[in-house]
Amino acid sequence: MKIVKAVHVNDGDNCVTLTDSACKGDTVSFTDGGAEKSVTAIEDILKWHKMAVSDIEKGGCIFKYGALIGTALANIKAGDCIHIHNMHSPGG
Repeated sequence: MKIVKAVHVNDGDNCVTLTDSACKGDTVSFTDGGAEKSVTAIEDILKWHKMAVSDIEKGGCIFKYGALIGTALANIKAGDCIHIHNMHSPGG
């Protein structure tokens, strides 16, 4: 198991962008509101992909970099990868 750093820009973001690939069970570390936080990856996630840092219910909004980037197509758990299989982009 390793620690993977992630980018978390806005306190309202419910996902982060990984700066390296994470394997299931790795700890993903990020700063939120000045505090260091971490979430365990519950699946393998590729470098530069998004990971949920809190549970998001089906139909819930997904925020990255302070902007709405889509809605959840299914329930997403903290530590899940967020990608086209479980997110609908606005206008897409």
